[in-house]
Amino acid sequence: MAEHEIRKIAIVGVGLLGGSAALAAKAHNPRVKVAGVGRRQVSLDAALAAGAIDSAHFDAAEAVRDADLVILATPVGAFKNHLEAMTPALPAEAIVTDVGSTKAGVVRTGQRILGRGGQFVGSHPMAGSEFKGVAYSRADLFAGATCIVTPTTDTPEDLVGRVERFWQTLGMRTVRMTPTAHDRAIGRVSHLPHALASLLMLLPSTADLGVSATGFRDATRLAGGDPEMWRDIFLTNRVAVLGAIEKFSHSLVELRDLIDRGDADGIEALLTKAKTRRDSTIARLLQDRRISAE
Repeated sequence: MAEHEIRKIAIVGVGLLGGSAALAAKAHNPRVKVAGVGRRQVSLDAALAAGAIDSAHFDAAEAVRDADLVILATPVGAFKNHLEAMTPALPAEAIVTDVGSTKAGVVRTGQRILGRGGQFVGSHPMAGSEFKGVAYSRADLFAGATCIVTPTTDTPEDLVGRVERFWQTLGMRTVRMTPTAHDRAIGRVSHLPHALASLLMLLPSTADLGVSATGFRDATRLAGGDPEMWRDIFLTNRVAVLGAIEKFSHSLVELRDLIDRGDADGIEALLTKAKTRRDSTIARLLQDRRISAE
């Protein structure tokens, strides 16, 4: 067996991300076995039917026995209970990581339960969908996307490398950030956009929605996300989300004032700046995906 070869993965939460990670791992190595942990038999049955998992469990401790890698893929608010449940049965050589969208609190919890120099390495694959459930999982969900790995000064380097190599085998580009830097950045580029999409969805009247078109659909796509998951994200990344909301509020007031004054040049300058930045960002993302695919 190759050093640190992953032969068994335990995935706690076999929804979209957990199911996709399982399918991607199996596509890379058909010999790998995946144990899935869930709360409902119907979800576990769906994961079995999709070929995402080989065995279904309600008990995390049962699933992690003999596992080389454990992936937490439930809403982040449930991580603590799952970590505490699995710890007595967790193999000494296993690594525990996650797909959570917040990191500072998650990493603190992981290190408190598994040890500051222990088996937990935080990670956040920047891929997903507004849809929920294993029925929407797919093996190529992560291909060409970025995974942020969030070690601390206490995290063993060899464990960080093993987690990075796992995500890279799924076709991802990996970058490292501190948990705090991750939460600040993702609060601006992911969590605030979801909040704005949700609020925008609640703004129009029913009659207004009857004449909406693709622009409104695209702008509110994120509002279709899992409310339970996003509740936990907002609460566990409270400081960064509040900071992003405050900064955005100032920008919104600036635009309101430009419109109120009838400042055509100012409005055009603001929109041009935004368009230029978006165009260059999309071009860079497409380039990154081409490089990852090569």
